[in-house]
Amino acid sequence: MDIGMIRGLGTVVVMVAFVGLALWVFNPRRKKDFDEATQLPFADDPEAKRHVEQAKASGSKQQ
Repeated sequence: MDIGMIRGLGTVVVMVAFVGLALWVFNPRRKKDFDEATQLPFADDPEAKRHVEQAKASGSKQQ
């Protein structure tokens, strides 16, 4: 096995990992988990939490 074969296999491994990660991230079933995770920085701030809830409520009225 020469260095070209090792580099080629490394490229294939990284490509498979990238495609797998992209499929995992953009899976519609994961949206709820990611939406909850985006709110974690605001969990300790009641004012920010109220602002986010108001924005969600006004956003749902527009749809």
